[in-house]
Amino acid sequence: MCHNQAMTHRLNDDSSLAQRLSLALASRNLDDLGALLSDDVTWGDVTNPRGCRNRSDVLATFSRLLDFGVSGNVTELSTGSEGILVGLEVTWPEDSPREADTSLFQVYLVRDDKIVEIRRFDDRTSAALVAGLRT
Repeated sequence: MCHNQAMTHRLNDDSSLAQRLSLALASRNLDDLGALLSDDVTWGDVTNPRGCRNRSDVLATFSRLLDFGVSGNVTELSTGSEGILVGLEVTWPEDSPREADTSLFQVYLVRDDKIVEIRRFDDRTSAALVAGLRT
């Protein structure tokens, strides 16, 4: 289970961290993304062998997805009191066992100006609540 740590830096709409995240995702630049992540960032179920437990795991997962031909476009980026909500349209390669296109949301939880946890959501309402957005 992913740990939930309180954010000590409050984000606002013009957060440079949110802008840098948006640019890193749009450009698919893993070096830029890595600079935004805490050393102990988590993504997914860390009790699962495929869960990400640190920066290297997260970057390796992003790299594998890109190498496999997965592409994503940011459809929304909003900052809340707990983190950054990112709406994504993900396109999987035709030979993938997954759906060809998927709409999803990720919340990048922030502490001390670093992303400490990434969580996936299938609906915006749940993601907005975790990100600390006023709905």
